[in-house]
Amino acid sequence: MSSSKTATAGSKRTFTPRPPRSVEERLPKLYRALTDQVDDGYYANAIKTCKKILSLDPASQAAYQTLLFLHLQTDDYPAALSLLDTPPKDAEALEFERAYCLYRLHREKEALELITGKEGRKVNHLEAQIRYRLGDYQRAQEIYDDLLADVGSSSPEHSDILTNLNATASHQTFATSTYRSHLPSGSNDVESNVPSLPTGWSTGGLAKVVEKKTAAAKPSAEKKAGGEKKRKHKLPKGAVEGKNINQDPERWLPLKQRVSYIAAQNKKKGGKESMGTGFTQGSTAQVGHNSGGSGAGNKGKKGKRK
Repeated sequence: MSSSKTATAGSKRTFTPRPPRSVEERLPKLYRALTDQVDDGYYANAIKTCKKILSLDPASQAAYQTLLFLHLQTDDYPAALSLLDTPPKDAEALEFERAYCLYRLHREKEALELITGKEGRKVNHLEAQIRYRLGDYQRAQEIYDDLLADVGSSSPEHSDILTNLNATASHQTFATSTYRSHLPSGSNDVESNVPSLPTGWSTGGLAKVVEKKTAAAKPSAEKKAGGEKKRKHKLPKGAVEGKNINQDPERWLPLKQRVSYIAAQNKKKGGKESMGTGFTQGSTAQVGHNSGGSGAGNKGKKGKRK
């Protein structure tokens, strides 16, 4: 009995991995997680979940449209446009979403081509915004007028349309009439206020005229009132222009290392010597004179005095 227990305890337990769960088991859990993430505003996690669902089920329309919505919601328009380029099978054409992405990426002309001829309230809103960006204020104002006529004053859309309409009307008024008030009196044509170009500007004559004027002004600017050229640097002290000057070869040495300074110092110290010895301080003769008695001997003599 004891031997069987020992054998069981000594034997290693083999690990058997669980079989992977099937797609049918994983998809419901992923969809539930996706719903919670979108409702709670965890868009980054929701995008990852959508990509997992599409990797398991590439034909999932719900995951595809949710992923597109998340890219638009997070203002990731390049990613949304890339997703629209690779739709799943049997996916409906999302031309409006593509046009909206192009509009947000400042590709207005491409966006306008996609929605031209299409109808719908959201299409009209987008076209009005594109027209406004392109400077076609008159057409944008017409679209906003039509949209405002079909919405009640209590609707939130009413205030948005009214704001856009006022901005468009202001630009349209300035482009057609207001700018004329800034022109000089008696002139209603902008082109008449543009200064005329110099003669010969198109044949290279302007460049030649500028070159001649520059060449004529250059000598006069370089000369003084007396006709001499301006000097950039001052002459050394005692130097005369046009004549050679003999400079001290030791001018680059420190002052205490120059011969003239050393001679002056020696002369100065020699004049202060007593008894007319003529020796300077620190000379060999002075050292010999001072070394006549050692320091110890001097101290001994002083110690014997009373």
